[in-house]
Amino acid sequence: MKHPLSGKALLFYLLAWAAIIVAHANILYYQLGFDFIYSVTDSLIYNISFLGFGLLYWYVVQYITPNNQGITATVLNQGLAVVIGVSFLTYLCNSFLASFGVDNPDVSAFLSMSIPWRIFLGTFFLGMIVLVYYLLQYTSSLKQKEKDEVELQHLLKNAELETLKFQLNPHFIFNSLNSISSLTLTNPEKAHEMVVKLSEFLRGSLGQKEAELHTLKDELAQMNRYLEIERIRFGDRLVLEEDINEGCYDRMVPNLILQPLYENAIKYGIYEQLESVKIFTRTYCTEEYLTILISNNYDSESTPQKGKGIGLKNVRNRLELIYGKSDLVTIKRERDNFTIELQIPQTQKRKDD
Repeated sequence: MKHPLSGKALLFYLLAWAAIIVAHANILYYQLGFDFIYSVTDSLIYNISFLGFGLLYWYVVQYITPNNQGITATVLNQGLAVVIGVSFLTYLCNSFLASFGVDNPDVSAFLSMSIPWRIFLGTFFLGMIVLVYYLLQYTSSLKQKEKDEVELQHLLKNAELETLKFQLNPHFIFNSLNSISSLTLTNPEKAHEMVVKLSEFLRGSLGQKEAELHTLKDELAQMNRYLEIERIRFGDRLVLEEDINEGCYDRMVPNLILQPLYENAIKYGIYEQLESVKIFTRTYCTEEYLTILISNNYDSESTPQKGKGIGLKNVRNRLELIYGKSDLVTIKRERDNFTIELQIPQTQKRKDD
């Protein structure tokens, strides 16, 4: 970790010591009666030494930490190190000042008498510096932990989203291959066409693998590829209608979020009745939300198929993970009509912004 006293913090540190130097010199000159030269020299030698020692002591703080030695051992070791360091530095400063005032007995007497006070003040100043270092170290460690936690949550969220995608994609491919398998017996040409369409759909899906969001226009284009696959199989029984507000085309949606909804409409519409099934897609938008409604008619008197519920559940989970809201999917079941409504928050910038 780099030294915390840099930039504005270093300037504040130097200004604090400048104030101490001025106060020290004033006490010697005005209150104790020493001449101006000695007063300034004493203050500069003593305080500049501790100024530099305080800066260097950061590296001792890096070595003696509660994480390495525990709180009690750290306090004892730091206390001992501070007292020893201050005592040694005071001895060096006094030796130099004694040689400076060798012909003045008042200076020699003052230096001997002031040793306890110099050690006390030096210990106090250095102790405050050490305390500030530990506070800065703790703050930096706390910020790093928060940053790591956010990054971990982001990674977990991405991992969960990828897990949901991996659940959906094999599910869709399995159903498509079943459809192709049945067509190979009844209509090989349509089976071949369906394989080509499936290839185009998967190629487009793989192109969106890295991007979690894309525009509604891209999503609908990809869904058209999917629905073309199903239209090959079901022919005129599958009727598609839409009412898309052109102002919504550039709004952002999670990629492939609509595929499970169309698959659900086909499963519970076409498979459960002999009549044609109309799937109607409608969109409208505000600044805050894009609303998508997908509805289909169904036979309310038929026995519904039992499924694992992967599709709708994953749509809910994906939207909740991406947007942090659990109320973005609404299901409306009427007598002969089933509607799913998605509310997509527009928290991401659009492509033309």
